[in-house]
Amino acid sequence: MQKFNEEQLVILAQDALPYDASFYQLLVKPYVTQLRGYCARLLNDQHEGEDAAQEVLIKILLNLKSFEWQQSFRSWMYKIAHNECIDRIRKNSRVSFDDEFNLEDIHIESKPQDMQHLLASIMEQLSWLDRNIMLLRYRSGLEFSEIAQIVGLKLSAVKMRHTRVLDFLNQRISSSH
Repeated sequence: MQKFNEEQLVILAQDALPYDASFYQLLVKPYVTQLRGYCARLLNDQHEGEDAAQEVLIKILLNLKSFEWQQSFRSWMYKIAHNECIDRIRKNSRVSFDDEFNLEDIHIESKPQDMQHLLASIMEQLSWLDRNIMLLRYRSGLEFSEIAQIVGLKLSAVKMRHTRVLDFLNQRISSSH
């Protein structure tokens, strides 16, 4: 089978939908695992994250014909995922989206031996916005400019929040050893 790049797949999927979803499947397949992980981590719930990712895939399918290249397909997909997660959190009223969040308020209850557990413990306690920025950057591999579009902040604000979290993580990791 011929290999297509993302742009070609988008065009082919737009042309083939709604009668043939094979190009759509080829388009989204590389992102499904990352998308599920992103939603699960953002929502702090594996099952809710999988449901959210499934809903995102449906929204992409239903709206792909209207997609335009104002941003990459991947950024567009994560923007939909971001909005879906926000909607689910608001519906369940589990998290505040308050931008004022003090990193110093994070406490690690135990000192895990494993660095991965330590990082996961700290990540779960970050504000929703800071966790979102870190997940988009390191789990999804997005550029800061793409993250700024997704979360609706200026590029400088995203970089500042990212640096602040990295500094805090370095401090916490150093103090735990």
